[in-house]
Amino acid sequence: MIETEANTAEPEKKVDFILKAAQKRLGLYGYEKTTMQEIATDIAMSKAALYYYYPDKESLFKAVIENEQKEFFLQIEQRIAELTDADTMIMELVDLRHTLFRKFLNLSKFRLNENPIVKPLLNDLYNRMRELETETLTTIFKKGKETGIFQFDDASELALLFSDLLQGIRIMEMKRMSRLEMTDEENDNLIQMLRKATAIFINGLKYNKLIEPVK
Repeated sequence: MIETEANTAEPEKKVDFILKAAQKRLGLYGYEKTTMQEIATDIAMSKAALYYYYPDKESLFKAVIENEQKEFFLQIEQRIAELTDADTMIMELVDLRHTLFRKFLNLSKFRLNENPIVKPLLNDLYNRMRELETETLTTIFKKGKETGIFQFDDASELALLFSDLLQGIRIMEMKRMSRLEMTDEENDNLIQMLRKATAIFINGLKYNKLIEPVK
């Protein structure tokens, strides 16, 4: 085995090399057409060494997506710290979240309902993402209420509602897609739909109190 930076690096840096190599290959070929051997070859690492860090392709794919999610929340934290208006924060979150969503589509290149082996894994990833996203949204909504921009009763409930609204739009758009990758036109249409829905939601918070459903 030829010694490379990936082989001689400290364990934490080795993980970074592996994740970057996996991300690149998954982005080019998708989950189903990527093998552990190919990823190991890309960084001149033995397959056995790769399996030491990730026992199977599913765990490596999960690690790549989790790394993307981590980067997303770092970015949104930085952007929130730079902004003062809650409505602008929400729109920034929606835009950055969409970037993450498109990266996920590119890394997977398959429809969720057509891959029963990985579907439970993706459900876990989505649930964790939803949890973190709603926590961030709850903080933003509270800030908007404290500054007098928004009117509502329960920030956590509102965050869940808004997160599910956006996810519903994404799912409907995925069902309309005729291929495994999103075209630029499909991407533009989706982000415009998300922004319009967000604008309507924000305006509702600005000018109306949430009405209790009729019992």
